[in-house]
Amino acid sequence: MCGTTAGCDGCPIASDFYLAETLGSLEVGAKATVRRLASAKGGDLRKLLALGVLPGVELEVERRWPAMVVRMGYATVALDQGLAAGVVVSR
Repeated sequence: MCGTTAGCDGCPIASDFYLAETLGSLEVGAKATVRRLASAKGGDLRKLLALGVLPGVELEVERRWPAMVVRMGYATVALDQGLAAGVVVSR
């Protein structure tokens, strides 16, 4: 993949291309879309699913400390750094 979307009209990979980063790496005010739940297993996966953190969900970071607080539509949830590190997002 080329890594850029500039001038990619009609490119077969441009619409699905994204630079992956974790939710834990986003700064306050950043908006992103959940792409996958990478390292979430067992109980952590169930927690994320119960909170509504699913692939395709758009979120905005409201606070990073003492917990990662994100807004998803009308819901606001808090995640510890371990859970946030397992959520792969794209801006």
